[in-house]
Amino acid sequence: MDHARRAGSGPPPQWRVPFVFPDLPPFADVESAFRGIVESGALTKGKHLCALEVEVSGLIGGVEIVGVSSCSVGLALGLRALLAMQAESGVAGDRNEVIVPSFTFLAAPAAIVWAGLVPVFVEVDPHSWTVSPADVEAAIGPRTAAILACHTFGCPCDMPALESVADRAGIPLMVDAAHGLGSTLAGRQVGSEGFAQVFSMSPTKLVVAGEGGLVATRSRAFAEAIRELREYGNDGHYGCALPGLNGRLPELSAALGRASLARLPEVKQRRAAVAEVYRRALGPAEGIGFQRIPAGAETSWKEFSITVDPERCGVDRDAVRRGLADRGIDTRAYYSPPCHEMAAYGGYPSASRPLPVSRRLAATSLSLPMGGHITPDVAHSIATDILAIVEDARSGATIP
Repeated sequence: MDHARRAGSGPPPQWRVPFVFPDLPPFADVESAFRGIVESGALTKGKHLCALEVEVSGLIGGVEIVGVSSCSVGLALGLRALLAMQAESGVAGDRNEVIVPSFTFLAAPAAIVWAGLVPVFVEVDPHSWTVSPADVEAAIGPRTAAILACHTFGCPCDMPALESVADRAGIPLMVDAAHGLGSTLAGRQVGSEGFAQVFSMSPTKLVVAGEGGLVATRSRAFAEAIRELREYGNDGHYGCALPGLNGRLPELSAALGRASLARLPEVKQRRAAVAEVYRRALGPAEGIGFQRIPAGAETSWKEFSITVDPERCGVDRDAVRRGLADRGIDTRAYYSPPCHEMAAYGGYPSASRPLPVSRRLAATSLSLPMGGHITPDVAHSIATDILAIVEDARSGATIP
């Protein structure tokens, strides 16, 4: 295998440089824990789940943490719990809408619909690619139940502005923080802001549990509701006030997540070094754009994404992607199409909004390989290939 593959392990051979390869701890770091779990027979609700929740709470700053089977499940259960809490307090009324950016992963609107609510799609900021607080505020109406923001590609959204909007409207703010472990605001790990944030530990993330999610909240009542809902809604006495589902995080996943969490500073540092190589190499190229990380924020670099302006580059995003594929380099075109243009959501009123920034980003953004298999040298080689594809286009060479 080539230089993208680490000694003794590595991605499958279909790609010279795969888009992602899980950044896993060495097996020696989890072997003892795995053996203990298997020998004990305690495959769920064991000591590793409890320890993981405590360790992540310490990282974020004392918030309640509830481990769940995935970020998507955490979002769906969180929205369902919010609706129930609003009903109990007498403020729910006919509120059934959740404001959500369209330029985001499809799990967010899916969670909204699964929770029995209606997505209201809004625009993102053209520079940070995170949800626009002004568009969120403009979309708030009498039926708004919640705001669901997103740390896009790891870039923290404008939490102070969003919290201000949410507070003025008296509406809870949740965050799809799937990409957020490793992201910081004012030097602190994101997660304590807003009413709740939900992290992912799937294979593409900096902290990997195989699959898994973490719900972070300052509300003890909300955390207890999630704990019941992840157990089918079981109140502990085989009763059920609110129907849930099986959203438990397995012990093997929790143990892997703990070992991965211990490596978070190292993994984040490596990704930042790779991102810097990408930026330096591609920065001078006319027509290549980057996500702007706001002052005072740090991204996890869950993704490193560029935009390709077809008029200035002489080639569009899809042609660059094909050119890289021809060279054995895998990429992703997130989030294309944007959620409001997907068939599943076409029947909702907000799907008719034009959302030009979301559409432009969906047509021009390209996520480059990032993960444990990408070294600075590999990143420089990928950037060189991109520059060559663009130069060929400008010189009139045929692009597939």
